[in-house]
Amino acid sequence: MKLEKQDMDKVVVIVASRYFSQQGWKWVDIRGDTTVISKARDELKEQYDKYPYMSRDWYVNNSATKHIHMCEKWDELEELMGFLRDFGRYFDFLVNNGKKSFCIANADGILSPEEKNAVAAARKLRYNVFVFRVDVPDSIEFELTQIGGGI
Repeated sequence: MKLEKQDMDKVVVIVASRYFSQQGWKWVDIRGDTTVISKARDELKEQYDKYPYMSRDWYVNNSATKHIHMCEKWDELEELMGFLRDFGRYFDFLVNNGKKSFCIANADGILSPEEKNAVAAARKLRYNVFVFRVDVPDSIEFELTQIGGGI
């Protein structure tokens, strides 16, 4: 059976997420949807607005959603949100492997001009960037076995 590009891309994402987990890295899938991080930021802002006697940095550093945004300070979170607003659609994962990093996962390892621009912007902000490439075959063999039953 010939695989379509979207099928190959799904395989790459599965392999990348498995690799991150096996390395013990924290990671968040942001493929085309960074709302999980923006919701965490909005919740922190709401907490601070209700109880401003603690610093914003304290809320960020001690938040239950820290594993999502991976930030320690409010300014760092705001910088991340600005970057994601402008370039988040070009990345597949936010990864913490000791340092906050972004990852593009694809089957051929070739970056579009837009992705190259996003990588350059990430590097200017001192984020690490990974391109996770997996050799996925164009087609796969399978077997369909029928087990009796039915009418």
